[in-house]
Amino acid sequence: MYFLQEFGKKIKEVKQKVENIFKFTKAPEMSPPQENQRSPISYATYNINNKHAKAPRQALFEISLNNGVGLMPAKQAGFNRVLDGLKRRQLEHDFQLDRAAETYKPVQNIGSGAFGIVCEAIETSSEDRVAIKKVAHASATPTLARRTLREIRVLRYINHPNIVTLRDIFRTKGPLGIDVYLVMDLMNNNLHHIIYGNEDPFEEDILVHFLGQLLRGLEYLHAACIAHRDLKPSNLLVNLDGTLRIADFGMAKCADNSAKKHDDEEHCFYMTQHVATLPYRAPELLFVLPEHSTAVDMWAVGCIFGEMIIRSELLPGRSVHGQIKLLLTVLGQPPQYVIDKIRCDRTRKLIQDFGRKTDAEWDDIMYCQARGDQQIVRGNCDAIDFVKQLFQYDAEKRMNIRDALRHPYIENRMQRQPAQAVCPFKVKSDMIQVEDLSHPQLIETLQQDVRSADNTYKEIHSGGYNSWSAGRFQTEREMEISGMSRESSSFYQDSSYTNGFNRQQQFGYVSGHQRGILSASCRA
Repeated sequence: MYFLQEFGKKIKEVKQKVENIFKFTKAPEMSPPQENQRSPISYATYNINNKHAKAPRQALFEISLNNGVGLMPAKQAGFNRVLDGLKRRQLEHDFQLDRAAETYKPVQNIGSGAFGIVCEAIETSSEDRVAIKKVAHASATPTLARRTLREIRVLRYINHPNIVTLRDIFRTKGPLGIDVYLVMDLMNNNLHHIIYGNEDPFEEDILVHFLGQLLRGLEYLHAACIAHRDLKPSNLLVNLDGTLRIADFGMAKCADNSAKKHDDEEHCFYMTQHVATLPYRAPELLFVLPEHSTAVDMWAVGCIFGEMIIRSELLPGRSVHGQIKLLLTVLGQPPQYVIDKIRCDRTRKLIQDFGRKTDAEWDDIMYCQARGDQQIVRGNCDAIDFVKQLFQYDAEKRMNIRDALRHPYIENRMQRQPAQAVCPFKVKSDMIQVEDLSHPQLIETLQQDVRSADNTYKEIHSGGYNSWSAGRFQTEREMEISGMSRESSSFYQDSSYTNGFNRQQQFGYVSGHQRGILSASCRA
């Protein structure tokens, strides 16, 4: 009884700390323009207010901050209306919702990336605030079509509290093919903003709170042999109650797929288009090895774990060769059998010319790079061992999701809770099918999937969203087809972990008033 009382107090303390993180998270401050750059703000001030024409650029910048663009209040109000009108037109241009115009009302753009734009919208029937991700020209190229199909086929069967929820899918006709829209729950923030928006470092219980949820989401995916392949803090969305959800499954892939004909295209694309994810890229992707598995996600977990501790990128490479040199400096030279698997002569020569280096101590590495208190790492043998087991050149020797959840650093700080559903086998079979399709087949399949999903959501929408994915658990027959025995799958059914927040506590913690504040203030 005493233990339960103490454990309850601990839960309340962690909740309060998570709430405080959001309270003190702030956006990066605007910096004044450099002397050799033309500032649009000061340029507008110079043209509109001639009395400031001879003022220095720094003074113009300060005037601009105080008075918008240097206009009188009446003119400033008119200028703001013009800006609001331009924003609305841009929003309408980016999100031509056509069929869904009566269902969703766009509010504002909240993010954009290489493959899509995200807007906040209101679902008119329920008044819920949602996030709509637009994948423009989804059928224009094989890569875009395959990415979109992957994301749809993963999310449509997923039902897990630590993975984003897909509420609806629809499409519109664009100039270069179809535009696909994915409607998901609106989240308050992402882990990247939380890491760099707080002045104080994470306390250990907060760190384990986020890390544990990431591991539990990966446990669900890896049970179906699905590798995310693009894990990074900006793809980990966080709500006001501290719930973390994995997002952006465009690079997800079935890890045991035997078909390799698209590997060269994928690796080439990964190298050129995903430079921003270099600090989280596993050696097998950097070295362009002929095959990779869910172990690439575990490497990324180690990078994210280190980044939460030191509040900066753990392996901050800015080019492929620079990242490889950084790995060689930190981890030493890979084993010879790993080097022999490298097909790129230039990469192999780079490693051999670099020479043999002894690996550094991880506690010294993170202590030297840290921007704050390092009590979490300094002298914490469990934390250091956890990092070491994640950063292994050989993917087979790298700690898997099962071992990570059973590692003393995690297990001793999280309560074990039984009975978690297995990721549906349908996800795995659908993902394998995607990799073997030609471009025309991809377009046809994408249109069929969106049309089928659209009709399904229409039928069940009155009964509550995500009914499509709810209850689709893996059957014994599916396990036999996938080659998974009852014994090998029992871990995923009986050994899910949580850090003390049960389901009711996780989702009942935020009041209605807080939800309103959350929706109104949400940013990507």
